[in-house]
Amino acid sequence: MSVMISKLLHRAGKCPFACFMKFLLSVTFIYALHVAAYHQADMPMYSYVWLLNIFAVIAVLAVAFHSSCRIRNADKG
Repeated sequence: MSVMISKLLHRAGKCPFACFMKFLLSVTFIYALHVAAYHQADMPMYSYVWLLNIFAVIAVLAVAFHSSCRIRNADKG
């Protein structure tokens, strides 16, 4: 377990914003699943569509920053 944490911290040290975007993506995904499972009748469709759009934008940004960071680190090494 400590090896996994050390690798995660090493990766976060190289690309902190990409790591933050991945964390934010996972939190948003879990929240969207929670809303879909338990608050179907409470939440209007308009708000749920906005939540899914925010999730999609965060996903695109996470992929873009991750690939940008990989390309930048490949040039250095």
